[in-house]
Amino acid sequence: MRRHRVFLLCTVGLCVISFLHYYKALHYVSLLRELSAPYPNIKSFIMVTGFFWREKGAGATPLSPISPEEAPPLPVLRPSDTKARGVAGATGGGDGGGGLDLGIGGVMIGGAGIIDNAGVEMRLREEPAPPHPWEKPEENQRGDTPNEERAEPPDHMKPRNPNHPAQPVGADLPESLIVRKENRVVKDKLSDSVESMGDLHTRTHQLQDDKTPYFVRTKAGALCFRQGTEVATPKEYSGKLGGAVANGGGEGGRAGGAGQRKPLEVQQQPSIPPKAKARARGNGKRLVKCVCRPGWHGPYCGVPTMVYHSNLPTKERLTPRETPRRVINAINVNHEFDLLHVRFHELSQAVDVFLVCESNFTAYGEKRPLRFLQLLLNGTYDYIRHKILYVFLDHFPDGGRQDGWIADDYLRTFLTRNGMSRLAGIRKDDVFVINDADEIPAHESLLFLKLFDGWTEPFAIHMRKSLYGFFWKQFGSLEVVSGCTVAMLREVYDGDGIKLRRREYYTMPGFRKYENDTGHILVQWSVGSPFHFAGWHCSWCFTPEGIYFKLVSAQNGDFPRWGDYEDKRDLNYIRDLIRTGGWFDGSLQEYPPVDPKEHMYAPKYMLENFSRYRYLLENPYSKVSRQSDG
Repeated sequence: MRRHRVFLLCTVGLCVISFLHYYKALHYVSLLRELSAPYPNIKSFIMVTGFFWREKGAGATPLSPISPEEAPPLPVLRPSDTKARGVAGATGGGDGGGGLDLGIGGVMIGGAGIIDNAGVEMRLREEPAPPHPWEKPEENQRGDTPNEERAEPPDHMKPRNPNHPAQPVGADLPESLIVRKENRVVKDKLSDSVESMGDLHTRTHQLQDDKTPYFVRTKAGALCFRQGTEVATPKEYSGKLGGAVANGGGEGGRAGGAGQRKPLEVQQQPSIPPKAKARARGNGKRLVKCVCRPGWHGPYCGVPTMVYHSNLPTKERLTPRETPRRVINAINVNHEFDLLHVRFHELSQAVDVFLVCESNFTAYGEKRPLRFLQLLLNGTYDYIRHKILYVFLDHFPDGGRQDGWIADDYLRTFLTRNGMSRLAGIRKDDVFVINDADEIPAHESLLFLKLFDGWTEPFAIHMRKSLYGFFWKQFGSLEVVSGCTVAMLREVYDGDGIKLRRREYYTMPGFRKYENDTGHILVQWSVGSPFHFAGWHCSWCFTPEGIYFKLVSAQNGDFPRWGDYEDKRDLNYIRDLIRTGGWFDGSLQEYPPVDPKEHMYAPKYMLENFSRYRYLLENPYSKVSRQSDG
């Protein structure tokens, strides 16, 4: 009998502890909302270790909550892959980047953020020592074979074909000539590139605070996001405010002008906090509020539609920051130079530094020229050079030739650890976002993360899927885990970008400790939804020559490796795939109808430069396209 009593008491005790644990979780996450979300994260409710979370002060984390019943318009501000492949069986090229062609050895070029050697040494000592996989294999250093010849200039720098302005000359060249061009990556070219690099791959970048006035206080006293707040008519203000407040002057006002891509035409009534309503009724004073433009929501008109329709469980607790976070965007690049221009123009105002990694090895382990470095040095990217930190990977990982996934994972590990170790002035609540070169987040999504407190982490991004060009839109969306705060990157993911891309944060050794230290439940959420895209994923979006290069440089692990089949490398065969939307295995999937004028069809910069990107915006081999060119 005594044993049964002890067992009963233990059971009751466990039930009480479980109830308290769940109560703590539900204090931060609405159960009904979480269960009704498109992708409920049920694991966030399964508490398997630890008993209680240790509470911290509000300043301990960027995710400081605010009561869901209160969202005052005048807050007290604080300073402060496993990627799903784009096509069924879309193999033979690794992730959108097309290979291991990104560098390590990040460098900030031509900006106000270069630190002397002493500063570099001090920063490196603060970072944890790199793990063993970082050690460079002796046989895979920068050495070059003696029989290589001088390489041809990259396709991006060649004159364009007048009949197809966006397609490089040489589209009709025989495959044998293409093969010879791709293989003529020689000692002289590699040596010149490495010598011209100088200390680019060792410089550091000093992060600066963004001083842009994103928020403005109206005449009535409301704090409103400039870009999302309705512009008053001239009659209403009669020029009394000089246009600065009413029209959202400065950079924020220009961003909300006629040329801006509207997030979504959704009419919304202004959101009024309950507390503000009570004050207005009680004293009869004029209600203080922001009038939101279509596509913007919340009491500050700063929540874009893609966040408003997401499964974020803490929407009622979002508050604007006094000091914006710095956003760090890390990418690997191979030969996606046209998409790189699009990324830089789309995200230039939201991102504070781009970590761009390039390697002199393909994902298959073959030598290649540093084409991005050449373009960087010849002034092609001067318009964004002050925000680029060049990362150079000068070796190929052991085992990467036998198992291509080793090379694929190593790219992101090296990019993250090398690039982040050379950023000075970084704060724990800054945002880290890692993408493939063919994944482009929308400007509004990263700007929201930059300007608001209250969202949880890590976060994924729902992207519009397309193949060969934006004209072949695929059903659904690509949901990729893309980012978190710098603190979570370091303490949970051990500073490794590939671990972030995987959906296994709750199994990481530092997960529970980080949760206890911050006093918050970590709930993964996704910016956007399958019906409200927050970015674009354009898979295999190249000219036929670009697709050929991706085939032959693909890593040796994503089977079948289509680059090993001669008939799949034929340029006429590749052109036919682009024309029909077919895949290398002979299958032909169904595509929903698209209209270039539809919402989120393509990034704004591409639409504004239609002639340059025609080959990605219109099917260049369809009858309609050929007739329009004629």
